Amino acid sequence: MKRVKVEILGQEYVLRASVGEAQVKRAAAYLNERLNEVLSTTTTSTTLAAAVLAALNIANELLLLQDNRDNLLQEIEAQTNKMLRKMERVEG
Repeated sequence: MKRVKVEILGQEYVLRASVGEAQVKRAAAYLNERLNEVLSTTTTSTTLAAAVLAALNIANELLLLQDNRDNLLQEIEAQTNKMLRKMERVEG
């Protein structure tokens, strides 16, 4: 595992990561962005509260993306089955 230095809300962290350094830094930058967004749009007085709100926002984004992916996969499967039935009629 690699050690990667990142800065989140001005505090430095050294993380162990099994993914590349660029990916860890990208994730940290995204987290910083979301934390700063929460801090600038709410009256949250603690970093912990901001972190919880940012985590909830990120979790919601993830769940929406998973739902969209599942819907797209279902649509692809339905269209594939439709094409297969048409091909079977043409061959039959």
